[in-house]
Amino acid sequence: MDEVLEMLDKSAKRIQKALEESKEAAKKYEADYEALLKLESTTEEQRIKAFMRKTLELDRLERLSSQLSLLYILQIFAFKAKVLQITVDNLNKQLAHSGVLQKTAELEDVKRNIDALKILLEAQYEALKEIRENQNKNLTYIH
Repeated sequence: MDEVLEMLDKSAKRIQKALEESKEAAKKYEADYEALLKLESTTEEQRIKAFMRKTLELDRLERLSSQLSLLYILQIFAFKAKVLQITVDNLNKQLAHSGVLQKTAELEDVKRNIDALKILLEAQYEALKEIRENQNKNLTYIH
């Protein structure tokens, strides 16, 4: 679980950095587009190209923002799963030391659910990573 949290953190930082860079680029393309609109000598083709660059950069900004939101949500779930796992482990230790209570089926069910949640989080992270790689491959022809 620590590995998943670390990978999610690194990915979130990387996407946050890309998002900040995209914000700057979007501002630049927005300013360029507005400047071209004010010039009377600007051709329709130049205006369309500037509009497309601005639109592509805004789309990229939206996609990165969505990815970052998803990563933050995954981090929250992963952290909560880790806390639950630690809590269940502590309960199991206390029950084992007390000798009064035996492990119950409920605790085992909770542990299985936590394990399933961890698997789901890891699978979700891998799917997100694959989507990001595919998007990067698909967008290389635009640049």
